[in-house]
Amino acid sequence: MIQLTYEQKNSIGLQYILDRLNPSSPYGQERVRRMTPYTSEEKDLLMEELSNLEKLMNKKEDLKQEINHLRRIFMQMKDVRPTIKKAREMCLNDIELFEMKNFLIYSEQARSEANYVNGQTKMTGLGYMDLEAALDILDPDGRRIPSFYIYEAYSEKLDDIRKRKRELEKSMEIAAEETKKEYQNLRHQVVLEEEEEEQIIREQLTKRLQPYLDAMLYNANVTGRLDLLLEKLTATYFGKAVKPVFSGMTGINAENMYKNTENEKANTASDISFKLENVTNPWVASVLKNRGLEFTPLSIELTQGATVITGANMGGKSISLKTIVLNVVLAMCGFYVYADYAEIPFFENIQMISEELQSVQKGLSSFGAEIIQMKDVIENVEKEFCFVVLDEFSRGTNPHEGAALVRAVTKYLNHKHVVALLVTHFDHVAEYGKAHYQVVGLKDMDESRVENEIQNAGVQKGVAVIASHMNYGLYRVENEGNCPRDAFRICRLLGLQSDVMNLLDEQD
Repeated sequence: MIQLTYEQKNSIGLQYILDRLNPSSPYGQERVRRMTPYTSEEKDLLMEELSNLEKLMNKKEDLKQEINHLRRIFMQMKDVRPTIKKAREMCLNDIELFEMKNFLIYSEQARSEANYVNGQTKMTGLGYMDLEAALDILDPDGRRIPSFYIYEAYSEKLDDIRKRKRELEKSMEIAAEETKKEYQNLRHQVVLEEEEEEQIIREQLTKRLQPYLDAMLYNANVTGRLDLLLEKLTATYFGKAVKPVFSGMTGINAENMYKNTENEKANTASDISFKLENVTNPWVASVLKNRGLEFTPLSIELTQGATVITGANMGGKSISLKTIVLNVVLAMCGFYVYADYAEIPFFENIQMISEELQSVQKGLSSFGAEIIQMKDVIENVEKEFCFVVLDEFSRGTNPHEGAALVRAVTKYLNHKHVVALLVTHFDHVAEYGKAHYQVVGLKDMDESRVENEIQNAGVQKGVAVIASHMNYGLYRVENEGNCPRDAFRICRLLGLQSDVMNLLDEQD
């Protein structure tokens, strides 16, 4: 099961997207708050969700009015699940019966609108159950007004009691002062009878509603699903979005990954297809746009084992990684992904190790915390088909030991039923990966042009000038184990003193 912390959602840009969603109902709002990827037992539901989103996308222009009407209906709904739970064992009071009636009114309105939308789009699994009979229980007059009262229609006895009460109240208005006390006593007795009869009716109403409680819960669930689906439609406007294609839908146990022969493992690995073309990250794109910059779309193809991304400092390696992870998570949550094309395996788990997500509350260094997490990763890849993401793993220790550790982890992951993506600045790691990508960085930069721009802008703005020329795209490299050497160029562009630069040149 894939579970992401708030910090992880925030780090990859998922929280940015969730915060921009605005579900209309409490049921949809809860689904956004508790957003988690579909589990391996829910694959069919995920496929249905993506199919429904595609069908809704195809008809969104024709159904604008109906979609807006559904949202207005959802806005009127309150969360009646606690009331439903109480109704199974206890008598409901007037306020709770009012809540039930309101829900039933808007549930019936939603059913009518959803039936039309479902008919036009051919969406499945989003039909409401008919609760007209339950609504009739709480609205015997059939007026369908969002209010509730213990109506006389519920009981002839109650009707008689209230008639007597009204007659007594009329008599009290014209009675002499000496007889008013007697009328008040009589009225008090009638009020007690009325309250007793009303309580009997409340108990009867609660009992009569009980056969419909499961259907009410079902409709609440459908409301949440449909409300969220409408917000997933909204999310397609945050960037160019496409329906993801899932490959390798079977898990580790079904694939019999741990059979003995290497041929069997190789055949299983060949079934994995993981391709992203021109993938973007709306959160990062928004940040860059505010700085007058544009996000460079990424394209990458991963396979079983470890793929390594290298690049210079300032080169956007971690941004590349987060962009890939974001879109994998979105796909597994039933969203469209921000790409021209996306083919993704169905992962049973996603394991992320990133220094910025580490906690030292237990007294561990960031390196110690990484090792604890790595133990969990190794345990999980032995039993689940995982997407393992390592962002500058082992950067918290000395370069010699850190590089050796990352190389060992890379070689280990190559022999497991796993897709792993590693970002590193260590040399001679990429040569052990199944594939190696580099961030373009400053590779194609016109150095003289950048020098002139820095001179015009001032050295204090030099970093921003360099960043504006940084190419965050990825390209695949072969037979290259070293990381790019952009650090010295950046030092030179930012005007590091010549005495130091000369010494650097001597070492280089």
